[in-house]
Amino acid sequence: MSATENQNENEAEAGSRRERKRLETRNCISQAALQLTLENNGLQNVSPDEIAERAGVSARTFHNYFHSREAALGALPGDRARRVALAFSERPADEPFDVALAEAVVAEYTLGHEPGKESVRKLREIMANGSFSKEALRTVMDEEGARPHLLESMRQLEVQLTPVIAERLGLDPSEDLLPRIVAAAVNGAVRVATKYWLHEDVDVPYTALLRQAVRTAAALAQQPALPLGPSLQENENP
Repeated sequence: MSATENQNENEAEAGSRRERKRLETRNCISQAALQLTLENNGLQNVSPDEIAERAGVSARTFHNYFHSREAALGALPGDRARRVALAFSERPADEPFDVALAEAVVAEYTLGHEPGKESVRKLREIMANGSFSKEALRTVMDEEGARPHLLESMRQLEVQLTPVIAERLGLDPSEDLLPRIVAAAVNGAVRVATKYWLHEDVDVPYTALLRQAVRTAAALAQQPALPLGPSLQENENP
């Protein structure tokens, strides 16, 4: 490895560490907002100062990362998608593709422990009852690019995963459909696994269910590449 290549690799690693640290701080604040929302039956009963105190950061740090309590809670899914992509990019190069992708998703969606169904259901009930106004939701979606629902952020996950999947497969997502198809399949796998797990009569651990679902979707990467070219354009409907 040349000196230039070594320097570029070191800079990339430093950049990844900075991004990881930034996302960890954001997640700490967002998790505090989530906890307080559940404890107080709605985000409208929580102040930014209380969120900062729970997160162990100053009010100034809170406002450096988020402009409102709605943004702090609404950032959870989008930031989680970014962490999944970062975690996947950091998996060992010789690890099987489906294993690497599944472990990255499981790590960031569970944060090392099994989620509780009641907490998920309570959060959804709080939001359905209007603690998130339509205006607040619209602001969060416009400015944060994410739906403020625990364990859901399908579009963001797909967007964040596509480039890192493409890099792992050695493909250009602007010239080949396969990375986008795999990312979309993983989105669907997470959604299906989560909805199935939330059924009252299902006692399968979420971690195991999520891992199996993502590995199944990731198996699509074994399919031949799907380059965008004249042959595909000729088959398009007028």
